[in-house]
Amino acid sequence: MANQIKKSDRLETFTKYNGKCAYCGIDLNYSEMQIDHIIPRRRSEIHNDKIINGKNHILNYNPSCKSCNSSKSTFSIEDWRKQIKQKINSLRRDSSTFRICERFNLVKVEKLDVIFYFEKV
Repeated sequence: MANQIKKSDRLETFTKYNGKCAYCGIDLNYSEMQIDHIIPRRRSEIHNDKIINGKNHILNYNPSCKSCNSSKSTFSIEDWRKQIKQKINSLRRDSSTFRICERFNLVKVEKLDVIFYFEKV
């Protein structure tokens, strides 16, 4: 996959959000940056009554850290946003460590909207 992306497109993608992950906003190392397909290559979406395939194209690239790219996987942006919002419920259900940290006020959960870095800039 990475070898299909031109070096010039990779550099343009890196600078798209000033060297930050488009999703969490963490500073990226150029060499460790991953390129996320905004519309995943395995999916199609409808925009303005047109079907758009998730293909290799500079307009479909976002700079991403490894953890965001891995977590987003083949989700659309909106589906991934929903998945992130569900993470707290999963942690409460599956992790006694999380529940203990929450009871001792080491972790405070706030009901906030999931807003990606690219939506803020």
